Amino acid sequence: MGQEKGIGVGLDIGSTKICCIIAEHDDHDNEMKLLGSGLSPSRGVKKGIVVNIEQTIESIEKAVQAAEKMANIKVNHAFVGISGEHIRGINTQGAIAVSKNGHHISTVHEISNADINRVLEMAKAVSLPMDRDILHILPQEYVVDDQGGIKDPSGMVGRRLEAKVHLITGTLSAAKNIKKCVEEAGLSVDEIIYQPLASSAATLEYHEKELGVVLVDIGGGTTDVSVFFDGAVRHSAVISLGGCNITNDIAMMLQISIDDAEEIKLKYGSAKASMASTDLEFELPYGVGETARRVSEHEVSRYVEARMAEIFQMVKRETSRADTQNPMNFGVVLTGGGALLRNVVSLAEEILGGPVKIGIPKGVSSVVDVTSSPIYSTAIGLIQYRSSIVREINLGDEVEPVVSTAVRRVKDWFSELF
Repeated sequence: MGQEKGIGVGLDIGSTKICCIIAEHDDHDNEMKLLGSGLSPSRGVKKGIVVNIEQTIESIEKAVQAAEKMANIKVNHAFVGISGEHIRGINTQGAIAVSKNGHHISTVHEISNADINRVLEMAKAVSLPMDRDILHILPQEYVVDDQGGIKDPSGMVGRRLEAKVHLITGTLSAAKNIKKCVEEAGLSVDEIIYQPLASSAATLEYHEKELGVVLVDIGGGTTDVSVFFDGAVRHSAVISLGGCNITNDIAMMLQISIDDAEEIKLKYGSAKASMASTDLEFELPYGVGETARRVSEHEVSRYVEARMAEIFQMVKRETSRADTQNPMNFGVVLTGGGALLRNVVSLAEEILGGPVKIGIPKGVSSVVDVTSSPIYSTAIGLIQYRSSIVREINLGDEVEPVVSTAVRRVKDWFSELF
């Protein structure tokens, strides 16, 4: 079977794993039904950047083939996630005089979709280096004649329209290399989406985004921080530390291989050393001619806690930079592979000073217990993201605001009469 209409594919290309999710939209209850999932170790990607084309293509193919086998269908296009140190988030704004039929008139007029698109174009007219481009334009609020806090100004009347937006920018080469790898693996790219936006669609509730919440996506190579308030992204940042740094710390301190260090981290590591046992000891892997060594769970957890504490201190610093007074009314939501560390919630609450919970993907029904893990948040959210937003301009392409074509034609007809 080939990929049918209504079937979405999310492809999360991370530094440690590549995850593919195939799901079918259910029109009856507005949920998705999981058809297939696939995981493969990520080879060729470091801190969100493709460093080896061939290895990345091979890793993508393995994850997609595993998901296709489970779903019993062949897929040919996907929504793809992007992150990495090259990502930058900035707040900006633009303003225009509201026009009628393209002409500026001093009297007030109804704000049209064209006006909204024009003001968003003005807001994104920032000076960027030649090697960077805008990935997403995320409206925060609109202001009509000094009246702020407006989510959708379509149909309102006024003389002046202002848009406050959050821009997500990235390097052109990073996006093009990811797109090339996906296409070489046999899939066309529906859209490249900043990964924390996808994770937010899968893990956050509407009221959380409204009242204030911080999403922390702890990946292998990087940790993504997104601050939501009043239903919009107020600040975003990428921290160049993740789960791989913890693994490397363990490998160096205990003088073992990266693979052995990863296994020990998952099995014995605790984000709070005080909650790990000093009595529980285990034997470290050793080679021919080497002396057998034993280490306690507590000692390993000291290395884990040191690095996780550093990550959360950097998260706290980024949160303080958000353009809002109380970004943590609903606390912090942790997701990604790093959220699986034992006692990570306890350490996060201690450092960040607010309630913390693990973000589990929602909106997907499945007979297998795949979707209950935070490692699938981004891949599932990639399929959900486009339907979860009201209006966005993506990669410079204008997306029609949510007003049906028929209604727009009637409004235009009345405008011409009067």
